[in-house]
Amino acid sequence: MQRFRLGGVPGVTPAKWMRVWAERVPDVPIELVELGEADAPAALREGRVDAVLARLPLAGDDLHAVPLYDELPVVVSAKGHPIVAFETVTLADLEGEPLLADEGMTSAQLLEVVASGAGLAIVPMSVARALGGPDTRHRVVTDAPPTTVALAWLRANDSPLHQELIGIARGRRAGSSRGAEREGGRHSVEPGNAATGAKPRPSKPKPTPTPGRPRRRGGHGRSGRPGPGGRR
Repeated sequence: MQRFRLGGVPGVTPAKWMRVWAERVPDVPIELVELGEADAPAALREGRVDAVLARLPLAGDDLHAVPLYDELPVVVSAKGHPIVAFETVTLADLEGEPLLADEGMTSAQLLEVVASGAGLAIVPMSVARALGGPDTRHRVVTDAPPTTVALAWLRANDSPLHQELIGIARGRRAGSSRGAEREGGRHSVEPGNAATGAKPRPSKPKPTPTPGRPRRRGGHGRSGRPGPGGRR
């Protein structure tokens, strides 16, 4: 039986979309394949998955990526760190603190190092909630840039199943056309935003038309007084 393999990086929660898929495409089961952050593009190119939910940017012109939602950035610390006393923090509050990067580590390994008290790490809220554990705490960093989760697949492998999945992720109703979605504007429906801190990506505002200048009556100057050829 044909299966659709959906890769997911740490923190993404597509369970809601997968339930909708099971209702709309019952003859093609969908399977979630857990991937590391850096492994998503390779998994697509090697044929291990048919599509991935991953964070931008994704390198390569051979990939088609559709942004879905933004995630709140948080700083993760050991539970006894003084920063836990604050509800939110700014980047200026973190000056002088050792900030760790995930170079050479998985997200889970990074947060294990944070839990040991070796430093802090800024990650998406969904990652902190999924992998933080009882020995860490996290606080929203109000002025740090968000991360964006996208649905991506190989351009060469585009299929009706990929379009069905992106329609589900965007909240398109069953039986609606892609054209109707375009007319209705861009929709971003994120799974479980209360738990992940995800925010839908807003549509671009429509430009406000500039009202035309009032037509000036002939024979009158700017002051409204009769001009040389006007009626007195």
